[in-house]
Amino acid sequence: MNLVIKEIFIHIAIIEFMALDIQSDSFIAQGSELLMGVGAKDIARSGASVARTSDIYSIFWNPAGLSEIKSGEMGLSSQMDGSLTPINFFGLAYAVAIEKLGVKVAVAFAYIPRLYMEASGKYYEDDFESIFLRYTLPGLSGNFDGTIHSKTDEFKLAVALTPIRNPFWSIGASAGYVNCATTFAGVTMEDPSNFQNISTVATSISYGLGAKIYASDTLTFGVNVKNLDAELAVAVDRVDDSGYAQKSYDVAFPLDITAGVDWEYSDDLDLAMDFQRVFGTYGDYTIDFQVLRFGSTFSQDTLDYHLGFIAPLKLESSKVHNIELKSPIAPTAGLGWHNSYIDLSFAFYFHPIMTLHEGKPSPSLDLSVAYTF
Repeated sequence: MNLVIKEIFIHIAIIEFMALDIQSDSFIAQGSELLMGVGAKDIARSGASVARTSDIYSIFWNPAGLSEIKSGEMGLSSQMDGSLTPINFFGLAYAVAIEKLGVKVAVAFAYIPRLYMEASGKYYEDDFESIFLRYTLPGLSGNFDGTIHSKTDEFKLAVALTPIRNPFWSIGASAGYVNCATTFAGVTMEDPSNFQNISTVATSISYGLGAKIYASDTLTFGVNVKNLDAELAVAVDRVDDSGYAQKSYDVAFPLDITAGVDWEYSDDLDLAMDFQRVFGTYGDYTIDFQVLRFGSTFSQDTLDYHLGFIAPLKLESSKVHNIELKSPIAPTAGLGWHNSYIDLSFAFYFHPIMTLHEGKPSPSLDLSVAYTF
């Protein structure tokens, strides 16, 4: 790296260091990878969607559900109280029947902000914020005083397939390009006199597979597997007292598997339950997260009323202390309105990450819309 670029890094580091003195401790996290997922209708049902999903948001929950789209569909979603990115999801899908082959095929594209974060202040390895940041940013010191800005986006393509006549099953596959950019300016407690400015870029291709089995008119089973053959390629630029240094390494992704069932109890009431497990190697440690999701929808004419709750069963890691939850469940609720073309939904819930940060319930509101064309 030439001298001019090195000087730019140093000046940026000095500016951000000066800013630390006027900032109080803060932490903000937003995005689809924070347990809640995407789409207000699905969030209001706690994300119990792997067997129920049937619209553009299926590209996230289970790509097999895209096969149930009637023709074309567009979706847009936002966390209304979010301050880091204006949207949480944007997607387009189109489905067509191929009579000669006897199948219906759907293709979809989506832009999904997976994780946006800002943190400033002094944090120690036992603080929740430090634990969470090390899950999402492998290699970060557990004890630091500084500022962190991180953005992770995913651009996803998916295809789904189901028989035209007597559809008993549908299958889907997805591939996503993940791009993460993170900066850190500050010091670690292990070396408090050595100010550091670190810039990290990480990319990956992540694959997924999904399937739905329509066991009867009222009972559907679903399964979705994410992060197949995924590995994060990380490149780090560092400027500190010793000068400029570069480092590159690979980080394996843990496997993410969700299985569930959807039961149309009556014409008005739908019930669903999912079990999600995220496990395997992530960086230089292993994790095992297990979550139950319960969701329900009561429909009346053009209105839908959603209720659900998330029940974390296991949050274990080989490197950091387990997260102690103050409540065994996290409730969700929402309201939706729809006609032949538009599906508008709101979701109210307690944001799990911000609740842990604040030590008290942190309410959030999501809005999403799907348009059929």
